[in-house]
Amino acid sequence: MTEQRHASQGVPTFHQNTVASLNGRDKVARRARTVTIIILLLLLAGLARTLLARQAAADTLAQAASQSAIQQVRVVTPQPNRHDDKLTLPSTLQGLTEAQIYARTSGYVKQWFKDIGQPVRKGDVLAVLDIPDINKQVDEAAANHELARTAFERWSRLRAQDAVSQQEYEEKSAAYQQTGAVLKRLRDQQDFGKVIAPFDGIITKRNVDNGSLINAGNGGSAQALFAIAQVDQLHLYAYVPQDRASQIRVGDTVEVKPSDSGEAAVKGRIARTAGAIDPATRTLQVEIVLPNAGHKLLPGLYVEARFNLPGKPSLTLPANTLLFGPAGSQVATVDAKGKVKLQKVVLGTDYGKEVEIKSGLTGQEHVIINPADAISDGQPVNIVTSGKGG
Repeated sequence: MTEQRHASQGVPTFHQNTVASLNGRDKVARRARTVTIIILLLLLAGLARTLLARQAAADTLAQAASQSAIQQVRVVTPQPNRHDDKLTLPSTLQGLTEAQIYARTSGYVKQWFKDIGQPVRKGDVLAVLDIPDINKQVDEAAANHELARTAFERWSRLRAQDAVSQQEYEEKSAAYQQTGAVLKRLRDQQDFGKVIAPFDGIITKRNVDNGSLINAGNGGSAQALFAIAQVDQLHLYAYVPQDRASQIRVGDTVEVKPSDSGEAAVKGRIARTAGAIDPATRTLQVEIVLPNAGHKLLPGLYVEARFNLPGKPSLTLPANTLLFGPAGSQVATVDAKGKVKLQKVVLGTDYGKEVEIKSGLTGQEHVIINPADAISDGQPVNIVTSGKGG
């Protein structure tokens, strides 16, 4: 007791209680700080998680937007050309020889002798014209010629007697020859009053009737009296594109068939070519002759001429894959990286839904169907489906 009392002497009791109280407070404060730090850490962790989640969502949204911004396309691959290599061109049948018959002198139709569809021989009279003006001129020219002949004969006798000069004699001689030439010319015109068939054939047109006024030559409207055609053989003209012109050979067989009938094709042959490309149309004019002994084919008939030309290997694509612009004919292809590449192509025959591709593609490309006009090189695209052209 004495030691305890001595130990506590000089130290007030409240001091001892105060120290103990401070120790307790420190513990509480440390615990509070620890709890506060933990709460702050939890709050910061939650905030970080929220920010990370929002960032991830933003990235996902941006990626989705980027994916949706890439154009979705369908593609096809070019296919070997399986179409017929025959070149078919439209044309019109014509008689091997055709002519519009005009009058060589003016007058009235006195009588016509041949009508449409009738055969004629060379030299047959088709019509006779009444030409009173020419007849009167012939009578006048005959009188002048007779007078010049009389004067020439008289001057010939006088010149033999040396009664007139040589110049006077030559003047009368020249006048006699001149009037003879005028008379011959008018008589030739008088003969033109008969309209003659120039070759064998059939009458395909008759544009006059008895009493019709006819103008000489081919002036005025509907002045052709008749039209004649030779139909035992027919011919036609076809215009071959310049890219196939080098394959045309004189003597080759061509199938000619009326386009709107089920009749069998008639075999003709290439008779001649123009030998040059027309710069206006870039085509070669080709004449084809075909027999028509039975007159089954008629001049003026619309036909199709099929040329058996050797074809070169080529590809086909649907017509809706083509782009046309200042750079010419192009297609939009997709490379291995999903990027667009505009490829120029050379077109061939148009088959309707498909078009021949003569060059520019290898056949391994992925070609976009219905490409947008604004599509450009390097543009990213996403292939959704693919197919085969043709």
